[in-house]
Amino acid sequence: MGNTKKINRQITKFGLYGFFKNLRFFDPILLIFLYSFGLYAFQIGILYAIREMMIYIFEIPSGVFADQYGKKTELIICFVFYVLSFVVFAIGTNFYVFAIAMILFGLGEAFRSGTHKSIIMLFLDMHDLSHIKSKIYGKTRSYSMIGSMVSSLFTIVLVMTVSDLKFLFILAIIPYLIDIGLVLSYPKVLNDKKQIHFNWKYFIKENINAIKYVFKDHQMRDILMSSSSFQAMFKILKDFIQLILVSIPITYLLFSQYNSEQHVKIYAAIMYAFIFLISAITSRNSYLLLKLRNAKSIVKAMWLMSGISSLIIGIFVQQILIVFIGFILLYICLNIRKPLMVEIIGDYANKDKRASVLSVDSQLTSLFIVIFAPILGFLSDTYSLSFMFILVGIIMIITYILLTLRHNTNKKVLQWNPLP
Repeated sequence: MGNTKKINRQITKFGLYGFFKNLRFFDPILLIFLYSFGLYAFQIGILYAIREMMIYIFEIPSGVFADQYGKKTELIICFVFYVLSFVVFAIGTNFYVFAIAMILFGLGEAFRSGTHKSIIMLFLDMHDLSHIKSKIYGKTRSYSMIGSMVSSLFTIVLVMTVSDLKFLFILAIIPYLIDIGLVLSYPKVLNDKKQIHFNWKYFIKENINAIKYVFKDHQMRDILMSSSSFQAMFKILKDFIQLILVSIPITYLLFSQYNSEQHVKIYAAIMYAFIFLISAITSRNSYLLLKLRNAKSIVKAMWLMSGISSLIIGIFVQQILIVFIGFILLYICLNIRKPLMVEIIGDYANKDKRASVLSVDSQLTSLFIVIFAPILGFLSDTYSLSFMFILVGIIMIITYILLTLRHNTNKKVLQWNPLP
């Protein structure tokens, strides 16, 4: 009984970590904030590419660092980078200063991504709970979505009471300091280390081994390519709702004392709050779909659903309610898919390679974003947001069709068993 309480308490801590991590009060208005300094969609795409390039460069080394020298230690380092990036954002006024902020933010992301998931997996393995990892991960992710929802609601209040959006970056430092305290309270055994003294030669060797491990195993390679490409598309698209709001004339004002420019920020925060509430519910219950279909079939179907959602947004880009529904569908797809992808990766990856594999997944995501974020920003500037969303929707639907055809072809090959 006592052990069960300890397990539940630690799982709650995992959830609270995600809750405080997602209290980024600037998230619902980040693109609006950058846009207010005269940046174009292409420049914003470049900033995203800079951030993701840092993740790409440091992702695998950070995963190996976590496996070799302690996951808790690495998470503390990541929050230091985050806090520094928030400070630089708060004092920034031009593209080049924001680029520095994105570099620091990217370092924080690189040192964080994959690490906390591997801590959760290690904890579940230690307590023989690995068979319910998608349920546990979905539960902890729901905390993250609730944190994002609370963050968005709080942002509404801040936008209405604070004239300078830079204050949101300073305020976001507080929950990150709380997260540092939470990570420090995790059991010492979760800061497992394979090697005490840092050795560059051994460190580089482990990096190379992690890459070889992933790309020599064709199943693992295919899983990570599917996971990373989907996440990249989603990460690029999800913030464009802010630019859509900027581009649509605001005719209905909820609060008469605020102008249309302020209402853009208010509507963005309201939309994100509602989206994250739906996402929290979806993430918490995504494992239930496994009773109907296997995980691979479900994650593949999310390509089709996301493509349709993107098409809806692109076709009805001037209809704010339909755009809102389209973004809700996109978030539902991600939050169904992500816990199931973690389970799939956890099942296929060796236990001692999980942090490195998850880091490779994140690194590939970053590479796709580095390539496509500036391109999609350029398409938005040159043609329109509508054109960009329609194009992405078509690509996602084609991807689903190709994956389905490949799956059917593989089934036929396996079923064909000629006599010798």
